[in-house]
Amino acid sequence: MKKIPGWLIIVIIFGALIAVKYMFFAKKEDKTAANKGKDAPPVAVNYYVAQPFEMTNKVYTTGKIGALNEISIIPEISGKVTAIYFKEGEAVSKGAPLIKINDADLQAQLLKNKTQLKLSEEKNERLKKLLAIKGISQEEADAQENEVASLKADQAYILAQLAKTTITAPFNGVVGLKNISEGSYISPAQTVASLVQVKPVFVEFSVPERYSAILKKGMDIRFSYDNNADDKDFTAQVYALEPKIDDATKTLRGRAMYSGSESFYPGSFVKVFVDLGKPGKSLMIPTQSVIPILKGQKVIVYRNGKAEDARIVTGIRTDDKIQVLEGLHEGDTVLTTGLLSVKKDSKLKLIKAGN
Repeated sequence: MKKIPGWLIIVIIFGALIAVKYMFFAKKEDKTAANKGKDAPPVAVNYYVAQPFEMTNKVYTTGKIGALNEISIIPEISGKVTAIYFKEGEAVSKGAPLIKINDADLQAQLLKNKTQLKLSEEKNERLKKLLAIKGISQEEADAQENEVASLKADQAYILAQLAKTTITAPFNGVVGLKNISEGSYISPAQTVASLVQVKPVFVEFSVPERYSAILKKGMDIRFSYDNNADDKDFTAQVYALEPKIDDATKTLRGRAMYSGSESFYPGSFVKVFVDLGKPGKSLMIPTQSVIPILKGQKVIVYRNGKAEDARIVTGIRTDDKIQVLEGLHEGDTVLTTGLLSVKKDSKLKLIKAGN
């Protein structure tokens, strides 16, 4: 009979000992741990009872003054500037001439075209009479008709080019600082000046997505300068809303018209106050009670002496509290301390109520 190696016997003995340990001692340790958790003293925590508060339902945000019409004056053709009719920083009316570009060559082309057209039309009249008595063929008469039509098309093109030599104001506004002088050569790549309609102006602002159903056309908003020492504010009326929510900021963009007497520079930043309706009551809890999680936020709630998790949806923040839109009810007790140490189903001992 073959003898069993000593090392193999040692391995078998160790394996048997390990098996016995797990079979007889593991259950005992589990029971001990369970009893220990069951008999663990409650965790002392501070708390806050959720209760409704009056909300002003006003949204404070930043906005920007914008001009209803604003352009950079740029020529459509190249040429030498022969006249500048505007003064920097002064108001101009719609249709008022602003600059004139040299059109001498186009005027010469127009004069030549008019002469040729006149001769061609006279010839066309003679050929029509000859065609009536069969003095010429229909083909000759048609050729002359085509020549008249071609010369008229050339004249229309020249007149269109001549119109481009005079730049006029497309709307009432104020002309900015000029970048050219009389006698300079300009091209369509060069900006002459800016033209801005300074009255009326609009205020552009954004509100969070959750208020999109409340914000409507015709609503009034209040706005003021950021650096306004006397806190004087002004009223504007919402006239347009973006038809979609911004994907990046999750806000709705709107514009409100201001037609008052106060002068604002387009591009200025302002403070905007949007009143979204009558004051209402909302549940408020301390901000330190809210715990960020992977897909939202939660709080730890005291129920039947134990800790429970509650997912919530939050709204407006104040200095020390936050509005709860979903997930809590009036009278629910939320923890304000021990949030990192308290686990689900942990026993709790309430110590101090928060305000």
